[in-house]
Amino acid sequence: MITRGRLLPPIGTLSQRQQRGMDCVWCGIVLTPHTAIDLGPRRLGVADGVTRWFPRACTRHSKGTK
Repeated sequence: MITRGRLLPPIGTLSQRQQRGMDCVWCGIVLTPHTAIDLGPRRLGVADGVTRWFPRACTRHSKGTK
């Protein structure tokens, strides 16, 4: 998965908190409403269907993704 020039880590390597947008997808720092940068919804194939996940990043790691 690419976020405007930067690959996102594979979802299977992320903690549940990172998958849910509670922690940065790259460094795992806890995010707050003031520090979280939304990276946009991502499609994810699960079993026979498709769902979405909503990765977020800290301000340090969001540079170059927008």
